[in-house]
Amino acid sequence: MAEGGVVQDEMSDNVPGSQSLDILMLECPICLEQLRHPKSLPCLHSFCKECLASYIVNESSGKMASASSFSCPVCRRDTEPLNQSEDKQRWAEQFPTNNLAVEMIQHLQNTSMLIMCKPCEKKGNMNIPAKFWCEQTKYYFCESCKVGHHDLFHDDCEPEHITQENKSATIRRKMSATGCGKHKEKLEYYCEDHQILGCHKCIIVDHRKCEAVTSADDFRDKIQTTKIEDLLGELRKCVNSMEILIKDVEEQLQSMTEDQVTALESLIDLRTKINERFDVLQKELTDKLTASFKEEKENLDISRRKCERLMFAMQKTLTSSQDTDLKEDTVGTINLFQRSQAEVESCKALIQELEKSSRSTSVRHEYNPDILTLDTKTSLTLGKILVHQQRRKLPNTAALSERQLKMTRKININLQTDANDCAVNGVVLLSGGRIVVGDKANKKVKLFTENTDFQCELELCNRPCDLCRIDDNTVAVMLVTLKIICVVNVGDSTLTVKSNIKIQNVTENCLGVTYNNNTFVVGTLTSLYSVPQNGDEATMLHNIESKCLHLASDKVNGRVFASIHTSDPDAVAVIRLSDETHTDVLKVGVVEGTTGIDVDREGNVYVCGFNSHNVIQMSGDGTNVRELLTSSYGIERPRAISVCEDKVVITNKSTKQQNFVYLFQLV
Repeated sequence: MAEGGVVQDEMSDNVPGSQSLDILMLECPICLEQLRHPKSLPCLHSFCKECLASYIVNESSGKMASASSFSCPVCRRDTEPLNQSEDKQRWAEQFPTNNLAVEMIQHLQNTSMLIMCKPCEKKGNMNIPAKFWCEQTKYYFCESCKVGHHDLFHDDCEPEHITQENKSATIRRKMSATGCGKHKEKLEYYCEDHQILGCHKCIIVDHRKCEAVTSADDFRDKIQTTKIEDLLGELRKCVNSMEILIKDVEEQLQSMTEDQVTALESLIDLRTKINERFDVLQKELTDKLTASFKEEKENLDISRRKCERLMFAMQKTLTSSQDTDLKEDTVGTINLFQRSQAEVESCKALIQELEKSSRSTSVRHEYNPDILTLDTKTSLTLGKILVHQQRRKLPNTAALSERQLKMTRKININLQTDANDCAVNGVVLLSGGRIVVGDKANKKVKLFTENTDFQCELELCNRPCDLCRIDDNTVAVMLVTLKIICVVNVGDSTLTVKSNIKIQNVTENCLGVTYNNNTFVVGTLTSLYSVPQNGDEATMLHNIESKCLHLASDKVNGRVFASIHTSDPDAVAVIRLSDETHTDVLKVGVVEGTTGIDVDREGNVYVCGFNSHNVIQMSGDGTNVRELLTSSYGIERPRAISVCEDKVVITNKSTKQQNFVYLFQLV
């Protein structure tokens, strides 16, 4: 209910142009809602008090605590509060309330209501709209009551029309004269220091120390009309610039939207093409795998048939030799002898033929496992099919004592990145001529080829000692003081850690290691232990009189050989573990201070004599022993040894030779 008349609902879009302008003027630039408790900055931009307070706090959060100003959210003009020492959360309260905005908001809230004529209302006519407002009487009048009632008694005042345009203009005109936001007083003064209008109370309280304070009229005269017009002209140019910028931003948004659609379509198309490409790659790799297998299978089938035919013939000869009647037959005996002699020669010839042509072939698919990690930067690829071929180990018709070592390579393993000279306490020779060395001095595992090419290195967190072969692509590295077995994947040119197995309930440093029947056997200073792959507690197998630096596994017979490092006369040098029993197979004698040890696929054991400067070869039971390598070869203090087929690699701890490993061929 308005004073002087009844208010009823009315459609708010009677004058849409004016109301849209008013709504735009009363919108907070920060929250884009109608102003609430509007505060005006010196630049005359108004904001909700809460929005302005939050903005000031956020604006100053990245600045120094002593910051004394902030920038207007709209025009970016630097603005200072009247009291800079007050908490920044209360700076917004220091700025004047925009009373013009308050009045206009109240007006807009009433423009949707129809105001009734007060005299008509008293006569009982409740639905007569008012068209005039009398400030003196505080009454609303319709046009008839204005002439017949108001003008008869109040000819000294002129009521105002109450249309929306008229009302908004009236409010703005009234507020321009009495719009002090703090004191509700007339704005009569202007502070040029702060560039703000104020009433006489504002000047006395807030601007008494300012140097340039004039009356509002004087300042109005100071800014001549031409200057205002020039400024308005600049403002129009700025409006045009903003329109151009807004249009440019809209075009950019449109372009980005189109680009997004295009990019999404491109992604889908690329995914389809990648799938097609991967299909092709998969087929190529599958065809290569199939062809490699087929070719080798055909070669092996041919070799098998030759061997089978000769074997059947020799078996028939052996069967014939048991015929008692044949022994009484002179001609038959001579024929048996000749046939046996021919078949033996044929066997030797076939073995020689196969030694020249036959290759041990392994075919596998290798890829970088990092491609399966979501946050990896590794290029996406299906990997490659690797075919490793080397001469196949064939039965040797010569006696064990007839085979000798012939040096073929001397490989320098010291790298530019090494901080120290190398100390190689472990080595493994894999198929394809891959040589893995454990460099204790530099805490590394390194990969070389038998052609002396360095492939890669893997830095470790502890000193490595012994190394052992798990399979043709995996080795185990013993980390001495951490008591950890580090399992490493070996590619053609890569070394990656697969797992770390912590050895439980063992307090001594762990030195030697081998892998046998899915379990590790570990040597320490005083004992031999069985260590499960899953990291469960270790089980002690046997106490030893001196430290075990190296172990080796006879995978054919399921036995483990331990090298005991001692030079005491008649002390045990090599122990064989089998079925939870142990056997002393070699005592100190031909070798002293045993270190490296390995077993070939025929069960022959190779042992390094660190103090005797030699390498021996012996049968698995220790009954047949011979020196395979002596100091005359120039190898001093051999430390580690690895045998693969008919190749042997040896390291040593001689000061002059510690940066090299030596590759030999059994001939």
